Amino acid sequence: MNLIRKCIVAAVATAVATALLPSSSFAKSHKAKEPPCNFGQACIDKPDKISKATGWSTVKRCSYESHKMYRDVFPCYRTGGACPAATCKSAKK
Repeated sequence: MNLIRKCIVAAVATAVATALLPSSSFAKSHKAKEPPCNFGQACIDKPDKISKATGWSTVKRCSYESHKMYRDVFPCYRTGGACPAATCKSAKK
C-alpha cells in the first residue's frame, strides 16, 4: 500500500513539475543577447570642440566582466598616432 502511494505522489510531483516548466516557444523567444563589445576592444569618443582644439581624445575600453564600454584612465593624443582607429558608437537606439 505504501509503495502505491509513493508512486502516485511521485507521478503527481512529476506532472506538476513539467506543467511549470516554460514551453519551448518561450525559450526560443527569450534568447541571450550578444554582448555589446568584446574584451579588449577600444574606441575613441567623437571629438567635441575642446578635443578638436587640443588634440586629446577620450578612450573607451570594453571590460572583461560586464562587456560594457568604460572610459579609460588616460586620454590619447590623436595627432601622435597612438589612438584607436575606431570611433565609438552612440548608446542611443
